[in-house]
Amino acid sequence: MNKLNICIDIDGTITSPYHFIPYLNELYNKDITEDQCNTHDWQDLYGVDMNTMLNEFHTNYMHSYSEAEVVEGAKDVIYELYSKHNLYFVTARNEKLTEVTTNWLNDKGFSNIDVHLLGSDYKVTKAKELECHIFIEDNPTNAIQLAKEGMRVLLIDTNYNKEIEHESITRVNSWSDIKQVIESYS
Repeated sequence: MNKLNICIDIDGTITSPYHFIPYLNELYNKDITEDQCNTHDWQDLYGVDMNTMLNEFHTNYMHSYSEAEVVEGAKDVIYELYSKHNLYFVTARNEKLTEVTTNWLNDKGFSNIDVHLLGSDYKVTKAKELECHIFIEDNPTNAIQLAKEGMRVLLIDTNYNKEIEHESITRVNSWSDIKQVIESYS
């Protein structure tokens, strides 16, 4: 089996794709449900400028990052993948979230995996630098960008990425699916 370089997003892949919705609902006095979360663009969902939203969110809800739970199956599959492949967490989170991110990853048992906080949704450059073979992602824009650059993308199926299709994108419903696809790929 060839050793693969696998990049893994954090929010929406190893955590629930809808983790932040209750916090944003509280912040903006909304009642948006998971079913109504049909766009990855919080600005569209909440009607607030993204920079304003992030500033307010990080001022009032920084604790939300450390309260996230690892989704079912992710930990076991990641441990197994780590024993056979090179894994990297590649996230759009910015550098001011370094401490909360690394603390959370350490607390959840992922301290051995390198983490790259990009401060941008554009992940292609980092993925190329890491010679990524497979990228596990939920963000529809990122998935298309990565796929167009020839990377295999495993797209966690969510309400906000239903329209995304590309020959290099494989839609997955669980970490069990991810394990199966990677085993068949390698």
